[in-house]
Amino acid sequence: MNKLFTYLLITTLSFLLACSPSTKYVGKNSTIAVDSTLSDNQQTTYLIKPYKEKLDAEMNTVLVISAEEFPKEKGKPETKLGNLVADLSLEIATQLYGDSIDFCLLNFGGLRTSLPKGEITKGKIFELMPFENELVVITITEGKLIELIKYLKLVGGQPISGFEIILSDKTTDEELKQLFSETGTSEFKILTSDYLAGGGDKMNFFLNPIKTEKVGIKLRDAIIQYCIQENAKGNQLTGKLDGRITFE
Repeated sequence: MNKLFTYLLITTLSFLLACSPSTKYVGKNSTIAVDSTLSDNQQTTYLIKPYKEKLDAEMNTVLVISAEEFPKEKGKPETKLGNLVADLSLEIATQLYGDSIDFCLLNFGGLRTSLPKGEITKGKIFELMPFENELVVITITEGKLIELIKYLKLVGGQPISGFEIILSDKTTDEELKQLFSETGTSEFKILTSDYLAGGGDKMNFFLNPIKTEKVGIKLRDAIIQYCIQENAKGNQLTGKLDGRITFE
């Protein structure tokens, strides 16, 4: 059972036990009042209390300070929140993967809330990324990479790191092939989540790849690890928009 589910379950049980109205159960030979004063309920509350307190304390742990707000936004080629998560994912994954990764591609829909200015708690990261998605490295062909670029043009952008591109309706497949041929490779390693690697958010270009490799960390845990590392360095979270995806 993951920590978020356990946290929500214990919180919900505590609320129900504290707030449940008095009801009557009428049996064949007796009437029994069932309410929050029963010893069983008191024992249950007593039983889960230390676990709830421990989880509350863990979720309220401050990981890092943010110098600014990172709002949840969509409909833009890039956002500060999307850039932050894509950049840190590439940084943490590269540390674990032990080899070069060409770039990282995630999705705006997977980021479920904004990050506030000021204290960033572990609970806030669980809200930002409530899913159990793992980071994976997908090796794809040049043809699949062209499909990826067409997808970015169609949807108007997604969180990306380690890759800059100018998208234009005038750019042809042949021009893209010529561009990639200059790199001297026909295979490309893309960092993403296992959900997107399975074709989630219509990223069908990830299907039937040359290779799929697990990095060994969940996306949420990568965010937490990055925040802890930055705090240890005395750094605050700062955002940037640097034109990594541009439309002409």
